[in-house]
Amino acid sequence: MNQLAISLKRGRTALLFIVVLLAACASAQRLHDEGLALLDEGKTMEGLAKLQASIKEEPDNAGYRASLARNRDLAINRLLAVGNNARIAGHPDAAQTAYMEVLKINANNARAKEGLAALEMDNRHSKIIAEARELLKKGDLDATRDALRPVFLENPVQAEALEIQRKIDELTEKERSAGPSLTAKFKKPVTLEFRDANVKMVFEALSRTSGINVLLDKDVKPDLKTSIFVKDASVEDAIDLILLQNMLEKKVLNDNTVFVYPNTPEKNKDYQELKVRSFHLTNADPKQMVAMLKALLKTRDIYVNEKTNSMVMRDTPEAIRLAEKMVEDQDISEPEVMLEVEVLEVNRSLTDQLGINWPSTFSVATTGTTLNDLKHQDAATITASTLGATLDLMLQDSSTNILASPRIRARNHEKAKIMIGDRVPIITNAVTPISTGTPVVTGSIQYLDVGLKLEVEPDIHLDNEVAIKINMEVSTLGAQVQNVSGSVAYQVSTRNAQTLLQLKDGETQILAGLIDNEDRASAAKVPGLGQLPILGHLFSDNGDKNTKTEIVLSITPHVVGKSRIPDARKTEYWSGTEATLRDSQLIMKPIGASSAVAMAVIHPPLPAPAATPLPAPVETPAPATPSPMTFSWQGPTQAKVGDKISLILNTQSAQGMNNLGLQVNFDPAVLKVVDVVEGNILKQSNIQSKLTTSINQANGQVVVGLAGHGANGAMGEGSIVTLTFEVTGEAPQSKITLTQIEPNRAGGHGLSYSAPVPYLIAVSK
Repeated sequence: MNQLAISLKRGRTALLFIVVLLAACASAQRLHDEGLALLDEGKTMEGLAKLQASIKEEPDNAGYRASLARNRDLAINRLLAVGNNARIAGHPDAAQTAYMEVLKINANNARAKEGLAALEMDNRHSKIIAEARELLKKGDLDATRDALRPVFLENPVQAEALEIQRKIDELTEKERSAGPSLTAKFKKPVTLEFRDANVKMVFEALSRTSGINVLLDKDVKPDLKTSIFVKDASVEDAIDLILLQNMLEKKVLNDNTVFVYPNTPEKNKDYQELKVRSFHLTNADPKQMVAMLKALLKTRDIYVNEKTNSMVMRDTPEAIRLAEKMVEDQDISEPEVMLEVEVLEVNRSLTDQLGINWPSTFSVATTGTTLNDLKHQDAATITASTLGATLDLMLQDSSTNILASPRIRARNHEKAKIMIGDRVPIITNAVTPISTGTPVVTGSIQYLDVGLKLEVEPDIHLDNEVAIKINMEVSTLGAQVQNVSGSVAYQVSTRNAQTLLQLKDGETQILAGLIDNEDRASAAKVPGLGQLPILGHLFSDNGDKNTKTEIVLSITPHVVGKSRIPDARKTEYWSGTEATLRDSQLIMKPIGASSAVAMAVIHPPLPAPAATPLPAPVETPAPATPSPMTFSWQGPTQAKVGDKISLILNTQSAQGMNNLGLQVNFDPAVLKVVDVVEGNILKQSNIQSKLTTSINQANGQVVVGLAGHGANGAMGEGSIVTLTFEVTGEAPQSKITLTQIEPNRAGGHGLSYSAPVPYLIAVSK
């Protein structure tokens, strides 16, 4: 009895253990499933905690351990990726949060620690870069370069630092490569009246009056004579006219010194500075560009690098500037066209077979084998073939549509091909007889394209119409042909179409009418009986087959990348003379009348008896000086790259202004002059006026001349000129400055003025 009680007690314990074990397993599974669900919802820490709890419930479950390890690694990698992406995107707080989450999962993760260290480095670098930008705004390039040095030591590929370094290099190169510029002394108005005067003496007088230095080459002839009569011309224009008359050339040495030498090939080789310019072409063929430059600019020193699709040119600065304009106009991308093609092949066949199909043969056989046996044949020994007839009542109507809808993209003036079908092998055997043995058979295999072949060649016009040359061929495989040598060929039926279409962008054209119509009729008749009228149908079997196939082609062009209509300023520009290249005309730019301070009226010494002296110019007494003219800018203060902005120069007190000369300076890396339009200041006073402009994009200068024709000048307020710029580069603050102002009243008397402050505009991407 005691033994039975012990056994029952042990059984209850085992049962209780099993129940507890099953409950623990169920709890662990529940925790595991809940953890996976939380991970799917993006709740990483909660999900991993549930998986860890499932292992505590069931420590020996290898599956739970593997699941935890796998999901923990996935979570760490995902958080590291989030942190790295946030750091690259410039969101340090989000990156730090992600890295800290990783360390909560694995406190010893090296990549997370490296990420936090990189964030600390980025913070230091941001402060240094901010200081470098301020130094760059002040124009201190050396200090800016020194400030960036710690950044490059720690991170040589820091994007913002590289951008600042690129700007430093551009400004440094611009300062280094730019030639000496002419200062305001060369823009001062001067009046010259000389007849048959010595050139050296004219230059000496001009130098004393304008304050510029003129150096003469030793080979300038001392007996050169010149006659020049100009009024209110700039010193620079006056010098150019003197040089032009006497076959001389100048070289600007600094901002107030000019060196004059004979304009001969030998002297040009000695004194004319040459520049080297590399052109990295995107679309144009460098060989064609070289041929163009040699033909138009007579450039000799030019090299083509086909590997990099570039060319290097060595020539004068004027030739380089003209080459830049020519290459910019020609190096344009070819537009492309996307062709949506649909080919529909419609097959319609009608087949009927009506009548009685009688047997076409009848045979008789005997059991005898010799001629003697034929004498003893009877109905029992003679056999005949079975006679039967079949009634045909068949009518079959079928219709098949085969559709191909390819899309193909083609460049302008480039052929594109489409082939939809099969490549069928054609076997050709050649038999070579041998006198001593079996002939040798040599075989070769060629492939024949059978199916739809479409070839297109687009010609995209500037108005986005597309002319398309189309060559289409549809072929089907016929019967096989094989000769005694084993060569295998096929009969191929083809239909071809060639045409030229002129379609607008998005216009659909359908080509149809390629029809193949085949009619066949056949009859099997009993001789004699089948030819009887009416009754003959009982002894004949008639079949008809009609097959009609039509090819329909639909084509729709979509222009990708619009054709660029060139800017008129880039397709027509001055190029100098046959002997001298220049990108502007040699003209007398109006800069206003000379005043008592700026004017230089120069007379030569008493001329020879044959010469008649000119009377000295008579100056009109200047009236009382009015109050200064004031100027102001009007325009946007912010813009984005690619925008076009208009900047208006206004005056609040014209004070009888009749003529005005201006020079506007801007940053050519940020802005590009598109147009210059005269304002209303003279027109509103009914004064006839003429606007002249000279744009030097490379140096960032616009010279504007406004000349009025009237007894009285303009008064009051109004707009002087409107400048339209295209924003081409990014800059925190781009400066537009009015560097020279020459206002004059009617009669040539100067006006005092108050220059406006530089205009600042912030440009972003």
